[in-house]
This record gives sequence, structure tokens and C-alpha cells, in this order.
Amino acid sequence: MTLNNLLASPSFASWTEGEPLDIRSLLYTPDDRPRLSVLSIAHLGDAERTIFVTTLLNELVGWMRAQPGTSSLRDLLYMDELFGYLPPTANPPSKRPLLTLLKQARAFGLGVILATQNPVDLDYKALSNAGVWFVGRLQTDADRERVVEGLVGSDAAGAGADRLDSADIAAIIKALPPRTFFLRDVHAKTAAQLVETRFTLSWLRGPMTRQEIRRWTKENRPELAAVAAAPVSQGAS
Repeated sequence: MTLNNLLASPSFASWTEGEPLDIRSLLYTPDDRPRLSVLSIAHLGDAERTIFVTTLLNELVGWMRAQPGTSSLRDLLYMDELFGYLPPTANPPSKRPLLTLLKQARAFGLGVILATQNPVDLDYKALSNAGVWFVGRLQTDADRERVVEGLVGSDAAGAGADRLDSADIAAIIKALPPRTFFLRDVHAKTAAQLVETRFTLSWLRGPMTRQEIRRWTKENRPELAAVAAAPVSQGAS
């Protein structure tokens, strides 16, 4: 009865309409050309964000396991603002598929890029599987300690005579100038590198609103705009 009430709920109808959550159609066009898909969840509540992200990641894991193995990169998942999805002390439903991707995706040619502003958002036991680390300026000692702990406890700290200890890493990160990143690549010959980015001017105006997304869709994806403009049943949100 609870399931039937959910399926009949007008507020749930939007989850069953629109473009299907098909990983192949998100990554490739019908004629097999690569595609860039941006999925925005800024308008959702916390519970709905968790549901969607977990569903998307599980679909991606299922699609990944159906692909042949390869040693080259052919697809890429980029996830910004990771807060709450891969925490060190809790186990949200999104954590398990993310761990699976970090451990297994490279064998299928799927790369994973995770970004966050705060190191305490991340489970460093999971990120020990990351091959490349970019560490920017960290303002607090606690943040630096978490990053150092993660690097020292992983292959990213190097090996043998080339291995960096915690004091070396902490000193490097603490002294980073603006627009400079501490880079550690497990495939690089040197233990660490400093990478300075070019000066850029970005218009950081925040997430797009629903109205802006609708206007962009109308101008760039008219076939989707026609579907979105179709009348819905009475009472649907």
C-alpha cells in the first residue's frame, strides 16, 4: 500500500517523466559520438539529492561492468561539491557505489574526478585509490593534517627513497602560494610537484535556476523543451 501511494503521488510523477537515466545516452549520441552531460541537482532537497546521486552512481556501476576492459581513458565522471556523499565517519547510500568506482572503474576505462573545498568531507581510506592528487591552499591545521594523513597512508606519497614523510608534505602544503597546487601522481618519477595555474577571470555567479535551465533547454535542445512544455495531469507538481 505504501508503494502504491508513492507511485500515485503527484509529487512523485516528475521522477517518472522526462529523459530516462540511461548512462549510454548520457555519454554518447545515437550515432556514437561522445557527449557531455551536465546533471544539476541544485533545486532538490537533501533527501532528493541523495536519492538521485545514489541512483545515478549505481546505474553507472552497472553500465561500467558491462563494458570490455581497456587500459585507455574513454569516459569520465566529474563530481563537484562532494560534501555528504563520501564522508569518513558515516555510510550514506552514495558511498558504496563511489567506493566501487574508485576501486574498479580504471579497469574499464572510466576515470573519476572528485572535488571538494574541505578535506574533512572525504574518506581518505577510499581516496587511497586515487592516482593523482591536487591539493590547494588549506587555511587550518586540521585540514592540512587530514590531507597529510591521506597522502602518507596511500601510494601517493611515493615509495622507497622517493617517499615523502608527513613533515615534508605538511611544510610544502603550508607554504603554497596563491594559484599553486601540490601535485602527486603515482605514475610520476618525482615524489611531488608544484603546479601553478594561469590567472583567469571567472564569472562565479552560482548555480542556474530552473527558469534559466528551461530557457537554455529551449534554445539548445528544442526536442526536450517540447516534452517539458507538454500538459501534465491535474494535480501534478
